[in-house]
Amino acid sequence: MIINFKVNDLSWNASVHQLNSDVLRRHVLINGKLDTLDVNFTYCEQSEKGIITNHNNKEIGHFSIID
Repeated sequence: MIINFKVNDLSWNASVHQLNSDVLRRHVLINGKLDTLDVNFTYCEQSEKGIITNHNNKEIGHFSIID
C-alpha cells in the first residue's frame, strides 16, 4: 500500500507492507525532520486517514492511504 504523509511543510509518499505505529514512526522520523522522537499516531479505518501528534498532543501532521 502507498501512504501519503504530510508533516510540517513536508509531504511524501511511501510504500509499506503493513500499517502499524512502528512503520509509521520510522517513515516520519526519517523524512519529517522533527525535533522530537516522541510522536503518536491515531488512525480511522473507515476514512483510511490518520493524525500525527507530538508529545504535547499537538497535531504536527497527518497521513492517508492512497493505494
